[in-house]
Amino acid sequence: MSIRIDRMSNLDLATIQKVLTSANITDSQKVQFIKNNHAEIQSIISTKITSSEFAGIMKTRPLIRFRPLKNSFTKRGDKKLLAMTLEIEPTEVDNYIEDMNKKLELCNKTDTLTVSKSDVEAVKTYVYRHGKKEQVLTFLDYELGHAKDILTLLYKTFQYETGGVADYFYRPIHRLDNKTMINLYNVVDKNLTKARQNGDITEAHRTDTAKWALVQIYRIQNNQKLRNAVKLYQELS
Repeated sequence: MSIRIDRMSNLDLATIQKVLTSANITDSQKVQFIKNNHAEIQSIISTKITSSEFAGIMKTRPLIRFRPLKNSFTKRGDKKLLAMTLEIEPTEVDNYIEDMNKKLELCNKTDTLTVSKSDVEAVKTYVYRHGKKEQVLTFLDYELGHAKDILTLLYKTFQYETGGVADYFYRPIHRLDNKTMINLYNVVDKNLTKARQNGDITEAHRTDTAKWALVQIYRIQNNQKLRNAVKLYQELS
């Protein structure tokens, strides 16, 4: 990682985070970096993080399977960063997400959005990491219903390491039970049908993609079962 430690121009929160978490920079260099850029860092930390900056930071904070304690500490930090993005207190984050979830549920029915899209993007990034399964489905429903290219979005969210549905259910703590699996497929099928009715995709695309999505959902669930079985075998060995 080639980041200069002297005074930097165009400094942003993502760069600060990269420097402070880099294994290629010594602690003394990190201290020097903070000293050399103290005024800029203080100014950045005291201002609002944009939704795109928040999403960028989350990409550098990977969650680890089978490490719930480690991930609980990461979640705590993620919540603080989201609070900064939304300009609220960390203690208000859970209620804020619940309130936004209700507004998105209404939007999914009436197509009327009463919150800012930038805040939706920031909260979506957090929910796909730490949210409840029902919240994930609500945000996915919103995403698919307002996607410029629903087929590309579906392909992305069902691939691992993209911050989408597959990554959410990759962790054993977010078990893809049969009820959630059915609800997940219904969200996908509903929005594919809506896209076909709006003329965004053809009937052939709708049919083929619905079948493909069902296969991907089963694959995610079976992968999760296999990983849990392997973990149990290792613990018993």
